Amino acid sequence: MSVLRGNIARVTPAENEDEEVLESWTNPYIAEYERRSDFLKATNAYHVNLKLRSLNLASYAFSRNAQEMVGHVGRYPGFGQFTSAVSDPYSDELARLLHNTLASASSLISGQRVVLRHIWPKIGRTLSEFESGEYTNKRVEVFETDEAEFIVELRNYSQHYFLPRLEPRDTFSFDSHSTSRDLQFLLEVKPLYDWSGLAPKVKPYLEAAGESIALLPILERYAQSVREFYTWFWAKAEEKLKDERAELEARTLELRAWGEEVFLAPDWFRKPGGEPPPDWNGRRWMRREKAKIRLNRWQLGYTSRRGITVDSEGVAEVGHDAWTPIYLRA
Repeated sequence: MSVLRGNIARVTPAENEDEEVLESWTNPYIAEYERRSDFLKATNAYHVNLKLRSLNLASYAFSRNAQEMVGHVGRYPGFGQFTSAVSDPYSDELARLLHNTLASASSLISGQRVVLRHIWPKIGRTLSEFESGEYTNKRVEVFETDEAEFIVELRNYSQHYFLPRLEPRDTFSFDSHSTSRDLQFLLEVKPLYDWSGLAPKVKPYLEAAGESIALLPILERYAQSVREFYTWFWAKAEEKLKDERAELEARTLELRAWGEEVFLAPDWFRKPGGEPPPDWNGRRWMRREKAKIRLNRWQLGYTSRRGITVDSEGVAEVGHDAWTPIYLRA
């Protein structure tokens, strides 16, 4: 005998010993639960939620990588502690963290574009009104600056050529009252020109920078821009999908509450080799637990979006919704 998605199959001998008969029975409650679960997983809101979850993961990776890089910078050897033995491993780790930060920023921006095209899809080759208007205006405002374009090109350099290497420059100044320290991490400009893929549009910026660039302040401003754009875009996506996501959430809670009744079983039953307590009264327990579940189901109610149309004669007709009330009881 086998059980699969609420179906029970059993093979029994037929009258003819050389033949077998396959008997099957489908549990209507489990089958209905799975049908409705598949229905919810096919909705646009469900697929958008999956993409938003992935986008949130990209945001987390970017934030963590940036935090780790800042933390590593803060551990730079202080005056009197610096040795050549510390220098190379420290710089190597800084290069790795810089690469991770740049790459995760790229993943976050690419993920935003995927979500954008899902929520506001193209019509043929034509961009949506939102993408061609408000989205593009915001993107240009945040990212089409000399610094942002340089960071993007540095990311491309790290992905297609070599990891950029930062060299620390630690200078101190003294007066009669105090000592001040200026710690910078410089990116040498010349190696960037060795890459044949360097975009011409960033060359004027590099020429104006001179022999080296203090990268970390620029990277901090770029990271802030990425976060600003991400926060803005997330709010726009939530605003656009507010009704669909609320409907999905309500129906998910409705199905989950009914599922508690469908799959209702005592704790001891779920344990391997579990035995009921000595004073176990299964019917009493079942009545009590089902009463709690059905009260919760009644409080949740039923969510439908069928709409009402009115014809030219003023006759109103309620539309159809594939999500029907769950009347079936286990």
